[in-house]
Amino acid sequence: MDDPGQPAGANSRSQPATFGDLGFMFLTSRSHLSLTALCLLFPTIAALGATQVSHGPAPAKSGTTRLESLEIVEAQAGPRSPEDEATRVIHNIFPDPTEIAEPLPAYAPPKTDGPLIRGRRPLTDAALPSIDLRFDGPYQGGVTPPDPVMTVGNQHVVALINNRIAFYDKSGNLVDGPFSLKSFFGIPSGFTDFDPLAIYDPFSQRYILATLADSGAQQDSRIYLAFSQTADATGNWNTYYIDADRDQGTNWADYNSIGIDRNAVYLTANMFNRSDNFQNVTIFIYDKEDGYAGAPLDNTHLIDVRTSGGAAPYRLRPATVNSIVPGDEYYLMHTSNGFTSSMNLFRLTGDRFADPTLETESLSLPRFIFGPGNATQPGTETGVSTLGSSLWNVFYRAGKLWTGMAIDGSNRIAIWVHRVDVSANPATLEQTYEFEEANEDSYFPHVLPDSEDHDFAIMTAFSGPNRHVTGRYWNIAADGTIRKTELLIDSGRANTSGRHGDYFAVAEDPTDTNRVWMIAQYMQNSSFSGNQIIASVPFEDSVPSAGPPPTPDGRNVPGSQVQVRKASGSDLTITWGTENCDPGNNHLVWFDLADISNYSIVDETCAIGLSGTWTGTPPTGLLGVVVVSDDGAQVEGSMGTDSSGIERPAISTVCTNEKDTTGSCP
Repeated sequence: MDDPGQPAGANSRSQPATFGDLGFMFLTSRSHLSLTALCLLFPTIAALGATQVSHGPAPAKSGTTRLESLEIVEAQAGPRSPEDEATRVIHNIFPDPTEIAEPLPAYAPPKTDGPLIRGRRPLTDAALPSIDLRFDGPYQGGVTPPDPVMTVGNQHVVALINNRIAFYDKSGNLVDGPFSLKSFFGIPSGFTDFDPLAIYDPFSQRYILATLADSGAQQDSRIYLAFSQTADATGNWNTYYIDADRDQGTNWADYNSIGIDRNAVYLTANMFNRSDNFQNVTIFIYDKEDGYAGAPLDNTHLIDVRTSGGAAPYRLRPATVNSIVPGDEYYLMHTSNGFTSSMNLFRLTGDRFADPTLETESLSLPRFIFGPGNATQPGTETGVSTLGSSLWNVFYRAGKLWTGMAIDGSNRIAIWVHRVDVSANPATLEQTYEFEEANEDSYFPHVLPDSEDHDFAIMTAFSGPNRHVTGRYWNIAADGTIRKTELLIDSGRANTSGRHGDYFAVAEDPTDTNRVWMIAQYMQNSSFSGNQIIASVPFEDSVPSAGPPPTPDGRNVPGSQVQVRKASGSDLTITWGTENCDPGNNHLVWFDLADISNYSIVDETCAIGLSGTWTGTPPTGLLGVVVVSDDGAQVEGSMGTDSSGIERPAISTVCTNEKDTTGSCP
């Protein structure tokens, strides 16, 4: 076992207070369930061990991928208090939509080049909803780039920039912070913190935050992680730090990125030596359920990851996966930030904390492209760095991966959005959309597909000879029609720093999957340090959902809910409330999540009794489990509803008595 690492301190905080394609809320082992709640179990998948895929700056040194598994990192309790600074007033910004919405140019006939669709305007505006919420995020003077990121949960919007974090309600009111990242994560003096990240876990309804910290004097590179203990972002957090340079000498981590699936949280980083020469790309995998519980944190480092062509995937992007993936695959993507004719896909399978398998493949782009240079802006000859044609986010939905990149267009900086079918192996680049605006530059594209078809939203940086750098929202139909565009805010001054951040963010609202959230940088207080604008918009003109789709999550069932925890070996311990359950007449029912649409039962354990606990070996496969109660009537009952509200019948093969879902047995 490797060095167990050091505690960062758990934050005990008491402060005032689809775009989704989940037909069911599939919850992991720390989630609360009731008799109608599904709880994911972790299948054991045989490891195959491989690496491959291509393009990115050539590394300064070569080597094979090394797998370092099961480093344990302890969490430690400790208070966090805000900095000694006056509470900043956050002003909501609600400009007249006519000031921000952009007129649509004349319609142009569609142009296509094979799989490439060139974006086109409709004859008239589709009259889709406009941005209806804008407010300023945290500000840090004297720092550039600010690298703004955000995530949104059931109640709160969490926004981070270099050196600051703040918490808002969904009306844009500041409810906690701003705090320094040092105080929030417990980062000691002598370390510089940078490149914060944020993501929401819909499987467990928790938030995960991360930041890098480095001490050149101590030659110590760290990744700090924070896991919310509850769904309340203003509540308590467990914080950790991990040696980013473990088994890498004195390398240090930069350009990190974050992703998630039901199994783990994933980070990637470029590793540099102390002379700032690029060395390799590392994938860091952490057990999020341990993080929520404040337990020792299982983690795996995959060091010196390579593409199928043997190159290091500079700025490798992990995917956001908010649903169950067949075969329990996880995905990462990469493309060159300079010039290329291909894009790289990585598939990760197997036990994330033992011997995961990493396989790679290369996808041909529609044509050879060059990464863009600096973007233009008025008022200064200083251009704004676009960081080339790197990918900026990856989102999985229903067998497809969505991602975006900037390219050197025919006249201005253009963007490509890719839709990749990963339901088969090898994958297929189904569609590439190209968007280029006359006399304007578009870059840093972040993509979010909707849950119903292949329509999608984009949030980009946007500037030109007559426009200061700001964020722009795009609403795109599956056929490439630009249905709507709107500026997040009209920026007031030029950016003289030459940098406009390495990060923006776009996210779906877990309680209203028709709603898009975005954060972008603009210049207002200073021409050196960026302000942050947070904005939200309904993607389509539909009635917002009142909450998550109806799912058997048990939140309205009285009593103690079902929990699943790891036991010894491959065993699991399942506990359930006994307040309202008939003694001896409870069953475990195991469902096949690969065939959940048919609610297929894999196995049943009858008469598990009154004790409220069961420990044993579950069936094999990708499973969900419910605890159900028998009332002796010999009649089967409903097993909850799907996302459309239709009842799902229970089909028992062994335990023939009624499955009571009326709330009598939590």
